[in-house]
Amino acid sequence: MKKVFLVIVAMFMAVAASAQKGEMSVGGNLNFGIDDDYNNFGIGPKFQYSFAEKWRGEASFNYFLKKDYVSQWELNLNVHYIVPIASTKFNFYPLAGLTVWNNHVSVAGFSDNDTNIGFNLGGGFEYYITDNFKANIEGKYQWTDPNARGVISIGAAYVF
Repeated sequence: MKKVFLVIVAMFMAVAASAQKGEMSVGGNLNFGIDDDYNNFGIGPKFQYSFAEKWRGEASFNYFLKKDYVSQWELNLNVHYIVPIASTKFNFYPLAGLTVWNNHVSVAGFSDNDTNIGFNLGGGFEYYITDNFKANIEGKYQWTDPNARGVISIGAAYVF
């Protein structure tokens, strides 16, 4: 658990250290986790920082609602490469990054946690509704040992 905590701290420090110039945004996501036989909904905040003209870092935390005695959370640190489509208001972005994924089982007085570190790969589309507000849809696949799943997200963020 100490190793997981150190990875989490390092991930946030990396984003904070680069957050000295460029566009920043803060917002949230509604998520749907997809596994072979286990699907669940989640919600969480995100922070984005553009550290170069077409590059952006994102830190996010998602909590997936309890289903069948299992709740989950994930911490992500992703990098996006911004590709404008037809205008500067509509963008595509491939993403890659790290994830810390936790499963918590609680049934009949028994409780157990399983935390794994892995990586994300995916992409999304975003649209600037105004100069200070954007919406997005994103899909990613997460690999951890021994788990893997897809996550679809819709979100919004305030740009400052």
